[in-house]
Amino acid sequence: MQLKNFEAPSVAHRVRCDRCGKELPHGKTSSAGMISVGFDAGQDSVFGEGNRVEVDLCETCLQVCLGAWLRVRLARDTEQIPREVITTTGGRGQPAAANRDRDRFKHQYGTLTFEEMAGRMECTPEVIREQEAAGQLFAADAQGRGDGPRYPTFQLNENLDRPMLKQIIKEYREAGVSMTRLWSFLRTPQKFFAGFTPMEMLLGCSFPEYEALTPEERCAAFLDLVADELSRTRF
Repeated sequence: MQLKNFEAPSVAHRVRCDRCGKELPHGKTSSAGMISVGFDAGQDSVFGEGNRVEVDLCETCLQVCLGAWLRVRLARDTEQIPREVITTTGGRGQPAAANRDRDRFKHQYGTLTFEEMAGRMECTPEVIREQEAAGQLFAADAQGRGDGPRYPTFQLNENLDRPMLKQIIKEYREAGVSMTRLWSFLRTPQKFFAGFTPMEMLLGCSFPEYEALTPEERCAAFLDLVADELSRTRF
């Protein structure tokens, strides 16, 4: 909610988070972490055509409400990485990323319900539970949804480095950190990975410095990054 000064009714002087009530001076909302969203509902909108929809949330409440779906990007967008240093791996003769659409991973950021995951894997629900218990799959909580935890779609990709994912899941479980935090980490671009997200690296992205490492060194470097993330997010 934007609190306006009566002497200048068109200018909000403070912004209050609609979820927790935290207030910030309007001029500091960007740097202090207040997000304001407003739009006019269109035709056939669930909000009613022509209605104005607004919400103000602090970053903490935004993470709580939408953390399972937020994609955090570096200030330097991945498109700005010199294309000559971006390649792909996997031994399938794939062309360099410079010649490929950088949006090719967008559909990998989706999620599936328990039933949808079983259907895509063509297996029984028991198999899903067994694989999740064994640390081969994970599901993240989806706040605000009534269909239970959701399974990130990328786990069905044939190029996925499954041993590495299993090790990462193990690290998060042993640290007592939620799978929702894991999903957030996997979607966050990393400078160490030249701007790629850990999920994209698990699916086969690479770059010259990473290619120069031995498989053992790559594994160790990846797990070092995971350890650093866990040290900052453990709760």
